[in-house]
Amino acid sequence: MSSEARRDFDAWFVEHYEELVRSARKLHPDHYDLVHHTYLRCVKALKKNENILENLPGYFHTSMWISATDHFRRLYEINETTDIEPVSDYDLSYAIKKEEALILANHLPWFHRTVLSLYLEGWNLAELSRETGISVDVLYQSIRFSKKKLRHVISQRTNKK
Repeated sequence: MSSEARRDFDAWFVEHYEELVRSARKLHPDHYDLVHHTYLRCVKALKKNENILENLPGYFHTSMWISATDHFRRLYEINETTDIEPVSDYDLSYAIKKEEALILANHLPWFHRTVLSLYLEGWNLAELSRETGISVDVLYQSIRFSKKKLRHVISQRTNKK
């Protein structure tokens, strides 16, 4: 397809878009998608045969009708669905509190923020000490410092309100 043919087609499509949507409304409940689907179908056909431009309205409307009654309708066919059961009854309030703590942790230095995030993820501090070689006392002091700093940040935020 030549760029001139594509430009002509696009110009025609933009000019007649609302009319095409009104026509598609009679053919399918999702009329915008039907028009866009037909547009793509016509672009593909134009690559093979530029003579379509001689009767573009007729070709587009016919193509839209064929799509609505055949291929496009099958794409939008709704099959029987089953009820979806929730995966679990996960407590979102805990997740939200954890997320808020991690956001507030941005006020902490890197080491304390890292220790706190590992602690919130459920790491056992004694186990973490064995894995990293960092003293358990240092890890507990870090958690204590982090809690103190976070309490201070939270009290500042509540005082501003």
